[in-house]
Amino acid sequence: MSAHPGDAQSDIHALSAVQAQAWKDRVMPPPEQIADGTWAIPVPIPNNPLRYTYSYALAADSGVAIIDPGWDGKERLQAFTDGLATAGFALRDIIGITVTHYHRDHLGLVPAILAENPDAWVALHRHDIEAVSQLISQGGAPNDVVADGGRLLGIPAERAAEFSGIFTSPSSQRGDSPMAGFAWPAHILTVDEGELLPVPGRSVRVMWTPGHTFGHIALHDEALGVFFSGDHVLPSISPNIGLDVTSISHSLGDYLGSLERMGRLPETTAVAPAHGYRFEGLRIRADQLRSHHDQRLAELRARAEETDDHSVYSLCQGMHWARGFESLTGFQLYAALMETAAHMHYVGFAVPEVGQRG
Repeated sequence: MSAHPGDAQSDIHALSAVQAQAWKDRVMPPPEQIADGTWAIPVPIPNNPLRYTYSYALAADSGVAIIDPGWDGKERLQAFTDGLATAGFALRDIIGITVTHYHRDHLGLVPAILAENPDAWVALHRHDIEAVSQLISQGGAPNDVVADGGRLLGIPAERAAEFSGIFTSPSSQRGDSPMAGFAWPAHILTVDEGELLPVPGRSVRVMWTPGHTFGHIALHDEALGVFFSGDHVLPSISPNIGLDVTSISHSLGDYLGSLERMGRLPETTAVAPAHGYRFEGLRIRADQLRSHHDQRLAELRARAEETDDHSVYSLCQGMHWARGFESLTGFQLYAALMETAAHMHYVGFAVPEVGQRG
């Protein structure tokens, strides 16, 4: 994730003062009812600047459906369970879980919830099911990318050790991955563009929004006018494009196309993101994010004019990062490099193949 240049937030409107203040103060907000029968439950992310993921509880005619239960672990499960209780539900009441994309801060708690409630269904897009299956086969990390210590991406030799350990460090975004022991549940649903979730009494439609991952989905509650955006559209930061290495050659194009489709939703749509705070102004924010990537592409081209070294690492140095390139270490460096590679693909630069499947 990276900050939007200038943090141009004046044209979007925060719909929760409590959530917005908590995000500004870098503290956990309380669970909050955001609409009829709908609650936002913050679930902590350990050792991560994002701090928490919003899990959403949707009351059904019978029981409750969950969007993105959050990062795994006992403390996170307790936070999720406590938040669910404020909405009047327990784990046994969960009828299904929809995962917007396969990253650990969204998928992680699924096995723990299913251990308590094995009859619940789990829904993802088929492309992210494929990605998880690939991660399971690789033991939880894209080993083809990091096996050479980052030399494939132009990482200097003196930084190789730092780079090669990013997927095994407990402080990394995906470190100590649950994927190695993950098994698909019996009730797995593949969902795609335009389908309704099987939540009795609710009309929640799936939108396929590839970019952050190839199988990323967002969800539109048509009756309430609430758009659960996952990591697709966030109020003050831009989601990383490029971490899903199997689709990196087209991930930025996918993302820009997904942003374009936000114009289909009403201007009054309330956006309920996975991080940050609820806001109104979806089309404005989509325009800001497109401008952000236009600026990134301009920076990339300018850097390429300045140097003959067109490795991913070299070109990454010429792009704007919230805390500066020099501050990037470990997983954050890896994420920046992969985002740079996605932009390089978009404009036709030669980029080493890193696990693409087309």
